[in-house]
Amino acid sequence: MKILCVCLSSTIQRTIKFDSFTTGQINRSQIWREDASGKALNAARVLNQLEEGSSVALCPVGNSNAEHFMVLASRDNDLYVHPIYVEGNTRECWTLLDAKTGSTTEVISDAAEDLHHLAGAEAELDLIESIREYMAVCDALLIAGSRPVTWSKNICARICEVAHKAGKPILADFRGEDLLDTLKVCTPQIIKINEDEFYQTFGNSSLNENELEQAISKKSEELHNIIVVTRGAKDTLAAENGKSYRCPTEKVTPLNTTACGDSFDAGFIREYLLSKNIEAALSLGNHCGALNSQTIVPGSIKKAGEN
Repeated sequence: MKILCVCLSSTIQRTIKFDSFTTGQINRSQIWREDASGKALNAARVLNQLEEGSSVALCPVGNSNAEHFMVLASRDNDLYVHPIYVEGNTRECWTLLDAKTGSTTEVISDAAEDLHHLAGAEAELDLIESIREYMAVCDALLIAGSRPVTWSKNICARICEVAHKAGKPILADFRGEDLLDTLKVCTPQIIKINEDEFYQTFGNSSLNENELEQAISKKSEELHNIIVVTRGAKDTLAAENGKSYRCPTEKVTPLNTTACGDSFDAGFIREYLLSKNIEAALSLGNHCGALNSQTIVPGSIKKAGEN
C-alpha cells in the first residue's frame, strides 16, 4: 500500500513540556523537541509506523528556513518528505504541555498575507504535476490541513480533482469554503472533520447528539460517501451512504492532544483501504489517536525519546 499525503500547511513544530506552567512567570523545561509537522505530515508519519514505506508527504517548504525543516524531516526515520520550494518561511508552531493540568496550548505563527510570498503559478504547477505522477503509483490521496493564503483559493479542489480523475480514493480533512469548492468538482470518498468544522462547513448550528448523527447521515447520503466526525474524547460519529456508525474513543490519560486527529486519519484510511470495513477503520483510527495522545511527538503511535 502507498498513500500520498498532501499538506499545504507544513510546520516546524516545537513541543515543550513543563511540570507546570504559570503565565506571568519564568517557566523552565528540560523536555522539548522539534519536528517537521503539519496535519498530513503527521498522518504520513503514523502511516509509516503502521507499515514502513507506506506513505510519502508532499508539501510546500519556505526557502527562508527550508534547510532546517528538511534536516528535521530527514532526522525522522518514519517520514519521507517531497518538498515544493516556495518563497518565504515555513510556518512555525509552539506546543506547550502542562504536565500538572494535562493541558495542551498551541501557538501558531501563520504566514503573512504578503503578495511577495505568493506560491505562484510555477510552484502550483509543480505541486499538481507531482501529485499527478504520484497518483500513477499510489493507492490513495490523503489531503489534510488548512490552505495558506499564499496559495490559490481553488488549489484544494485542483488537488482532489487529480486524484479523482486517476480513480484513486481521497480522504479530505479540511473544512469551509475549500471543502465546498472541492465538492463542486468531485466528492472525496472520505470526509473526516471535527464537530465544529462540520457545523462551519455545512451550515448547521450546534445540534444535540441525535440531531448531529442525523445531519451526518443525511449529508453522507446526499454525497454518496463516508463522513467521519471526531469529537475529542466523545464517541466518533460517522455515516456511509446514509448508514450511521458510532465508535467510542479509548479512555486514556493524554499527555499531548496535538495531532490526534491526524493520527486518526492514518489509522482510518489504512484500515478502510485494506478491509472496506468502516467499523474496523473507526476502531483503528481511534486507537491511533489514543496512542498519539500519550507521546509528545506530533503524529506518532510509538514512544519516542524526549529530547
